[in-house]
Amino acid sequence: MALAGEHVQVLVDGYDITGDHNKIAINDARKMLAASAFGEAVEKYLPGQRQPKLEHNGYLNPLAGRSHPVLNGVLIDGVVSVLLGQNADPVVGDPVYNLVTQQEQYNSNMEVGSVVPFVAMFTNRNGARAGWGVALAVPVDFTNTINGSSVDNGASSGNGGVAFLQVLQAAATDSYSIVVEESANDSSWSTVATFTLDASAIGSERLALSGTLERYLRFTATRSGSAGDTVRLAMSVVRS
Repeated sequence: MALAGEHVQVLVDGYDITGDHNKIAINDARKMLAASAFGEAVEKYLPGQRQPKLEHNGYLNPLAGRSHPVLNGVLIDGVVSVLLGQNADPVVGDPVYNLVTQQEQYNSNMEVGSVVPFVAMFTNRNGARAGWGVALAVPVDFTNTINGSSVDNGASSGNGGVAFLQVLQAAATDSYSIVVEESANDSSWSTVATFTLDASAIGSERLALSGTLERYLRFTATRSGSAGDTVRLAMSVVRS
């Protein structure tokens, strides 16, 4: 399934690797075998089990150069989020596709002084719930306290889901409580999940949500510490 949108943003383990051109493909894969030859990487999927697979072809931001921490990592263990905007920029409520990486690696053919394409592929970690969700927060900056806009995500669902958080910018000395809330009527809110963030490092987190998720969802974020530094985050929820 090819994805098209006026705005595409790819976040990997808290890093924005979008660059200036993207082609995204998400497919189902059924791998029966594990094979390797002449140094090629081994692929191991559960025999007979279908697993979503994401392939990202794009251009690395030249400002990151060869030192980009995601591309230099041997293995990536974090959340991959693809934000699809139907506008010039992503907005709250836009569709999001989330994956949890499973021992996969970004491969890049870097050249000094140029912007070159790279290809990556990911599969879901065994048993992890992921897939299509809705953005509760696009990459947004806040310093002290912020209440995200509510998202009307249709009818309530009784099987829970997963909340995904991407921290793109962090303040080294403070901590933050980032809460996912639900409401049946868009006015009376209750907490369904809480991310407790030590802002000393960027990264990605995921929390399982149990029970019924009401129709309306939003996030709130509160700072603990001195005012001033900024945190930049993106958040989404996938219903089971």
